[in-house]
Amino acid sequence: MRTFIAVELDEEVKQKIDTFIFKTYREIDKNKISWVKKENLHITLKFLGEIDEKQVLTVKNVLKEILQSKESFNISFEGLGVFPKINSPRVIWIGIKEGKDKLKTLADLIESELSKEGFPKETKEFTAHLTIARVKQIKRINEIVDYIEKYKNQIFGTNKVTHITFFQSILKPEGPEYIVIDKFRLID
Repeated sequence: MRTFIAVELDEEVKQKIDTFIFKTYREIDKNKISWVKKENLHITLKFLGEIDEKQVLTVKNVLKEILQSKESFNISFEGLGVFPKINSPRVIWIGIKEGKDKLKTLADLIESELSKEGFPKETKEFTAHLTIARVKQIKRINEIVDYIEKYKNQIFGTNKVTHITFFQSILKPEGPEYIVIDKFRLID
């Protein structure tokens, strides 16, 4: 099964982001862009890809062990950006301001502990962000550049991270469906 580990967003923040997308997406609609559905908004801490049932149990055990002593914390969402670079964007994201260091620490810990269990390490360093769109085809790059510049200081709210979620991702023609495998509560 295809899996990943993520931070879920609360309903209020997801609604703010969804409303923002609905109000602004036409500004860059000449480009072919796939927007993330409201219910699928999350912050990926570790993408695992295809794993078997034995590996699912290993991941659950590792997460239970390392997260049981971690405290909940706040994250705030602010500004837009792109990966890999502005003149050839593939991903449009919302930045994380408050809490980005805690997210990185958590992601690095998960990465380190899972690598001890034989899971491949990421080649890129973790950068805290919330993907809101994937750029499929660029027809007017200036629209994307202007869009990012216009909303680079947009504030989207704050979210308390109270748990980490282990998801299964099922790819479908209408977009991915995410199913919760397990949740790991952080200390309040």
